[in-house]
Amino acid sequence: MYKPRKLYSWIALLSLGLVLVLIITAFATERYWVQRLNQQVSMEAINVGQYFNTQLERYEHIPDLLTSHYRIRQALQQDTAALALSKVLSDIQKTSGASDVYVLNATGDVIASSNYDSNDSYIGSNYAFRPYFYRAMQGKRWVDYALGLRSGERGIFFSAPIYSEEEIIGAIAVKVDIDKFEQDTEWLAGETSTKFMVFGRDEVVFISNHPYWRLKQLRESEDYSWQDIQATYRYLDLKQQRIPNSQESTANLDGKIWLLEHSPNTQSRYVFGETQLDLLDFTLVVLRPISQTHQKVQVALILATLSYFTVIGVGIFVFRRLAGYRQLIYTRNSLEKEVTQRTHQLEQAHHALVQSTKLATIGQLSANINHEINQPLSAMSTYLVSTKRLLSKGMVEQACENIAKLESLITRVHRIVSQLKQFSRASEHQLGWCSLQTCINNALIVVGPKINNQNVTADIEPVRYEVWGETLKFEQVLVNLFSNAVEAMAESDEKCIILRAKENGEWVDITLSDTGTGIDLQTIESIFEPFFTTKSDIGLGLGLAISKNIIQSFGGDLTAQNNADHQGATFTLRLKRKTDAND
Repeated sequence: MYKPRKLYSWIALLSLGLVLVLIITAFATERYWVQRLNQQVSMEAINVGQYFNTQLERYEHIPDLLTSHYRIRQALQQDTAALALSKVLSDIQKTSGASDVYVLNATGDVIASSNYDSNDSYIGSNYAFRPYFYRAMQGKRWVDYALGLRSGERGIFFSAPIYSEEEIIGAIAVKVDIDKFEQDTEWLAGETSTKFMVFGRDEVVFISNHPYWRLKQLRESEDYSWQDIQATYRYLDLKQQRIPNSQESTANLDGKIWLLEHSPNTQSRYVFGETQLDLLDFTLVVLRPISQTHQKVQVALILATLSYFTVIGVGIFVFRRLAGYRQLIYTRNSLEKEVTQRTHQLEQAHHALVQSTKLATIGQLSANINHEINQPLSAMSTYLVSTKRLLSKGMVEQACENIAKLESLITRVHRIVSQLKQFSRASEHQLGWCSLQTCINNALIVVGPKINNQNVTADIEPVRYEVWGETLKFEQVLVNLFSNAVEAMAESDEKCIILRAKENGEWVDITLSDTGTGIDLQTIESIFEPFFTTKSDIGLGLGLAISKNIIQSFGGDLTAQNNADHQGATFTLRLKRKTDAND
């Protein structure tokens, strides 16, 4: 038994080890999840920024489109036309999704407005002090943001000058409420804990899904004093309010953390990502509370504690078991036995390594061979069933034709299997000129039953070219492409395969099109990669990869693309053609 002092020393040492493990675990876990949060908010900032820019650009062009409307110029020149114009503006406002659309004369008075029939109608109001008006009167399109003079609500204003011949006679303005942007952006951000804010060079938060931050200043602006900001009358009589905050560098977390007040006298730490909204010179910031990582850290600490005590327990058990054999380890017989056992283990490990290498190689080869002979075997099965039916009906001549096709398919399988003999030595391509029409006919023998069973129409023009390649392997490629086309049209109402061949200099381009569902644009670049498949239940993902390698070994190429009419896909094989002396 251990003496009490020695036992206390062991307890202290194990406790110290546990503390170190927990510190390292907490540090590593928090670092990992903060980095994950940082990546997420950066991506969310990009997505939300793209949405903002797209929406702003859409509304930016509406005033330009309206300035050419004849009723607008008519209303600026004839007061009697103002009511008719207001009705037109009301229809435009409903169609465009804007909050308000109104026309101002050269002095800044609103003469027509989409809200002409409401109590808050802008008609008669003067907005000559607004930048979007006097900038438009200077001949510029302008975008500005401010609180509404009547409603006090936040809005973004788009304006453009109205010309009569070469003279500016007024301006048209389109207002969009901020509520629409906040609702759409909150939905786009996804996580309910995600917060965002948008502020300009005056550092005043103009847009946010967190009401406490709205119309408060983050920090003193480097460009404008609060007196300058009030002079623009952008925020009407708003009093200056600050949001206590500070950004702290955290080397251990690879980034910056923003300590920001989110309610009176309560601050939280956020991971944030930001981007620019150039049209309004806005900065968009997306924030996620770092507290989301605390639960992850707690779970990791519990698991680390359990793992630590498990390892200690196993270590104590192993140590106590081995303690009784210490003297035997140092004896000669034990050493010899251990050496013998180690030698035997090494031999077994070496044998297992060699065996696993052989199995891995055979597995790769068998997957290839299985893929290539599956189509002929399926066709043979179909022809056998058809032959039995023909013989039972006494149709001997047709049955003989099927038997001849079966013989051709059996020969094909033998030729494929015979390639196994090349497993122990480097393969050599037996390349030469192949009859394209013959290869197509042989491929159709294999795939023909599948085409007929699926009621597929084959539109194949006769061809006269001879191409450079190896007949059997080229037929394997055609069988695979025909089979894929039939499977792609399983759910289509119109099922048709179209094969065409066209000269292209010293090459011939062979196109095989179908009327199926086409290829997913996100995966079209990956369909020729080994083991990539969309047939999750039955596909190995080798067919197109093998086909492309075969065609490239002929010095050609195999590509794929969706059809222009968005129905089906087209695979193009480019091979060298045999040219006549007159070509």
